[in-house]
Amino acid sequence: MRDTLRVGFVGTGGIARGQHMPGWIGLPNTEITAVCDVSEEAAAKGAEVAGVDKGHIYSDYEKMLDKEDLDIVDVCTPNSYHMPPTVAALEAGCHVIVEKPVATSADEVRQMIAARDKSQKLLCVVQNMRFSDEAIAAKQIVEEGGIGDPYWAKAEYLRARGVPAWGAFIVKELSAGGPCYDIGVHVLDLALHLMGFPEPVSVSAGTWLEISNKPSVMQHDPKRYTVPEELAAGFVRFENGACVSLAASWALNAPGNQNQVAVYGTRGGVQMFPFTYVKEEHDVMFNCTPQVFGKKGLGGHAEEIRRFVDAVTGRGPVPVPPEQALITQRILDGIYRSAEEGAEVEV
Repeated sequence: MRDTLRVGFVGTGGIARGQHMPGWIGLPNTEITAVCDVSEEAAAKGAEVAGVDKGHIYSDYEKMLDKEDLDIVDVCTPNSYHMPPTVAALEAGCHVIVEKPVATSADEVRQMIAARDKSQKLLCVVQNMRFSDEAIAAKQIVEEGGIGDPYWAKAEYLRARGVPAWGAFIVKELSAGGPCYDIGVHVLDLALHLMGFPEPVSVSAGTWLEISNKPSVMQHDPKRYTVPEELAAGFVRFENGACVSLAASWALNAPGNQNQVAVYGTRGGVQMFPFTYVKEEHDVMFNCTPQVFGKKGLGGHAEEIRRFVDAVTGRGPVPVPPEQALITQRILDGIYRSAEEGAEVEV
């Protein structure tokens, strides 16, 4: 393995320029050497942020993979276009890190895992909420038995009026799903992560679109709104008897935004916003506010990228393996299917 890892980007929009690229730029022994985007403007902006020469800017990722000698590819395309460049990069002999949601169906995730296995390279999914200082501390509390056996979790990411007015978020052809894919996947992943990724067996869910496809105080164009929902809510059952309630919205007639991931167990509980640890001792209940001394300011994306480089160089595990993302995707598939059928479905 060479001393400096060469990184190529497929997709150079806001998430790439604002989160991923700073994460790579801040790491020693890595270098962004090529960028690709179907938009010439986005590609040029990405190249400027990453310090990539004009001769290494592409509009076709297959050409980039053919011409560039890359070690790692970072995929930041819209949701519907995660799988093809991921598989192509793995087949080209590159390790891959791909934005959430990993894909738009469990079958696509299985194809990505098969390509990883065939290539014998590493595949990692970006789930940056796991890598805040507070989430890392919460995971340690759970793993050391601080809450006992988790049996119920609440995962909510609710925006009262927060439909994205930029990018491809609201276009079904590009994003496939709405807030369920955009922000619901974040809180669902964190809840499952804290619970140890139990095996899901069924989902009962509903989706609604009542506000975002009509004129409102929001800045997006309602005529472009073609994703199937602005609110998704569901209840997930697991093989071990545990359950998760999930809700995600971009638009809801609520008094404000409501974000929470909370996991409750036989001995205690943790919630993330604000970070609180609850337990019973000495015949009283304690609501503890942990003081976390971590890497403030590094950010979840940068921390996950750092850990992925550790995995590539043999110094640690893949921080978010696709097998875990497959479980998350099966649940997301189940939410849409249950809503469409109006009944609980197996996952």
